[in-house]
Amino acid sequence: MDDSAHERPTSAAAAALLGQMKRAVFDGSRIAVIQRDLANHVLYANAAALAMSGVAHVDELHLDRLFAGEAGRVLDEETRGRRNGELGAYRVTLTRLDDPGRQVAVEVTGLPLMDARGAVVGSLGFFRSLQHQVLTDRLRELTLSHAGRPDLLSRMAEALRVELPYDLMLVSRVVADGEHWESEIVFNHPPFRQDVPTAWYELNDAQRAFMEANDGGIHDFDTVMSEPPWSDMADEPICRQMRAMDLKSSMWRRITRGEGADERTVAILTLLSREPDAYGEPHQTLFNQLPLVETVLCALDHAAQARDRRQLRMFRALNRCVDIQEACRCLADALIEIFDWQHVGLFRVDSARESVVRVASARRGDDGCAVDTGAVWGDYAQPVSVGILGRVVRTMAAQKIPDVALAPDYLRTPDGEPIRSELAVPILFSEGERVRFIVNVDDPRVNAFSREHVRQLTDIAHEVAGAMERISDLTLMTECVNNVADPVIATDAKLRIRRVNPAAEALFGARRKALEGRSLIDLFQDPQPLVALLQGTEAGDRIGELHVCRKAREDEAAEGPEAPGGMGGDAPNSVFVTRRDFPGKLGGHVFIARDLRPIRRSVQLEFLEETAYELAVETQAPLGMAMSWLESELESAHRPGTARDPGRARDLQTVLRQLGRVKHAFTRLAMYNREARVAARAVSTIQLDSELEALLASLAASEREKVQLVSAARRVEVEADHTQLHIVVESLLSVLLRAAPETATVLLTLVPDDREVFLRLRGKLPPARRHGARFAAPEAAQADLRLAHPLLDKLMRNQGGSLRVHTLTDGETEFVLGFPRGNAHG
Repeated sequence: MDDSAHERPTSAAAAALLGQMKRAVFDGSRIAVIQRDLANHVLYANAAALAMSGVAHVDELHLDRLFAGEAGRVLDEETRGRRNGELGAYRVTLTRLDDPGRQVAVEVTGLPLMDARGAVVGSLGFFRSLQHQVLTDRLRELTLSHAGRPDLLSRMAEALRVELPYDLMLVSRVVADGEHWESEIVFNHPPFRQDVPTAWYELNDAQRAFMEANDGGIHDFDTVMSEPPWSDMADEPICRQMRAMDLKSSMWRRITRGEGADERTVAILTLLSREPDAYGEPHQTLFNQLPLVETVLCALDHAAQARDRRQLRMFRALNRCVDIQEACRCLADALIEIFDWQHVGLFRVDSARESVVRVASARRGDDGCAVDTGAVWGDYAQPVSVGILGRVVRTMAAQKIPDVALAPDYLRTPDGEPIRSELAVPILFSEGERVRFIVNVDDPRVNAFSREHVRQLTDIAHEVAGAMERISDLTLMTECVNNVADPVIATDAKLRIRRVNPAAEALFGARRKALEGRSLIDLFQDPQPLVALLQGTEAGDRIGELHVCRKAREDEAAEGPEAPGGMGGDAPNSVFVTRRDFPGKLGGHVFIARDLRPIRRSVQLEFLEETAYELAVETQAPLGMAMSWLESELESAHRPGTARDPGRARDLQTVLRQLGRVKHAFTRLAMYNREARVAARAVSTIQLDSELEALLASLAASEREKVQLVSAARRVEVEADHTQLHIVVESLLSVLLRAAPETATVLLTLVPDDREVFLRLRGKLPPARRHGARFAAPEAAQADLRLAHPLLDKLMRNQGGSLRVHTLTDGETEFVLGFPRGNAHG
């Protein structure tokens, strides 16, 4: 075929010589064979040559069109060699006659044909197609040059389409987890919108066995989808969509990783055509020989590496977070971009309120990047006992819900987005006792998450748990420091301020940004202890009392809008400073400045309360004795036969009235003592009847006449505080005596029981009504009792006793004091 001549000799002998060979060898050969004369007329072409040229009959095969362009020049040069009886071997690129835009690379071996006289009359050419080798080299070149690029599969698809025509190419990723196979379409060419409400398809046992038993195959699409094991998927939307595309033929092969026992299927590559019987054995052989495994694995590895890079960026971003809500938002955004998920939410398990609270959420935008949904902490909450999230809390394990319509405990979130599948994974801290956070992913497609997704997200949850725990602790400590009343200042080793809390801002009258970087020494007057600390001559934890530098406040106030308005107006001038060191690798100090004014005020108040209480207690007996003596003097002045001195009697009455007010005031002062109200001072065993007799003996003669004591038949001991017992009894007795009419009496009855002793105080107690602008004495006594009753009740409960008030039918009031009983003596 590579000969060209100006004359066309004919030879019946040459035709006869080749006739038997054509029928026996050439007709069935896969190598293209063309016989032609020296005028470039084709005399014979086998079926392989016709297919290579793109024609149906030998009469349609024209070499001037097949060898077009540069190939024609090569043909002329080789023809001269054949005319000289030389053999030829060369490579050339042919142009198909049915598609001038499509070229075929071949390697040609040319043999000269001679007649009986030895003259060259033609040539016989053997054409070995190099197109498969060219395609193989092209695929390998693409794999090397486009590794790490997202368009690798697209370029592979275009290169493959030349030799293996198809209408649709699919790459399905396979996740083999033990006995379970799951498949998801990750690439299709040419691109089309998949009407796929289902993302991952789980293969049953028969389908998995079919895939494991074959490395590939050629099928009629309608037939294979109507027979087991694939008939179970015939009603899936993606299958109906492919049938609507009128696809008739399919050819597929497994993409595996590893060798021998470690070999596992990772993907399925499928070609589909609208032509019936579009693929035959040669196509299958070529399909299996091409280096498609390397190309597909490289593309899948690129996607995995991209996920790993995004995951690394996520960990770096988490390490920069100092707030737990910021960390949750960072994690939600990162998971959207790592896995291309539709919606991710972060929930915190509030064990105190037994609820699951949403912290942050993100959704996938049109550009594939994460978009914040605007969720804020606590905008959605649910009890821990319900829903998929509640199931995660109870089981402390991941929950994958292929179809939420089949989950009776599914709860819809208020976002209103359609959800068909859900994946929830817990985040547990180091103690591992309970779930702290939950990563919740949902999708509008059925079965949107595979077992590999569960494993990957669980691994991420384990890896981020440490960072989340540290950030949670940091958030807690930050809130504690920011809300503590004492100023806290963190500095470096050179005493330059690194961080302050709001109380420190108020102390120095400046914002945090204005204080950071300044030397702590400049903010105090005479800071010799700080200078000694900086010089290393003093390393004590108690810095001592320091005075805030007023000039520093004035300088900050002069800065204008940056100065904190209203800060420092009530800030102390002097503080007591203590210090703690940072861990050795960090370096620096933490200073705590305590305001001395509340401490001093507390000490003063405590001293005053204690002094007043002791004064009130110690004056009860002397005042009682003085009032008793004065009353006896007043009574003697009114006895018959005694010289009357009206002026002296009025003076005695005035003094008695004033001393009564003083004694009553001291009694109330003792009752209002903080220490006496909070707890009993000294509970001991007391003979109650003896104490009552001593109390009555201290009363004035006129008051004693109004009191009637009814004691028990035997001595009774109670467990009580001596001082507080006297305060309660004397206060109630004083009220009843002040309110009792001249002829009325106050009855004290001691009633012992098995476990308690009751003291009943009974007398007239009129309601508190005003007489004009002032209270009369009885009404004033009732008003004082109403005010003091809660305190008296507290004093009784401090001693383990009780106080009850009863209004009787005869208009009298009875106070019942109950004391725990001590030992009884006969």
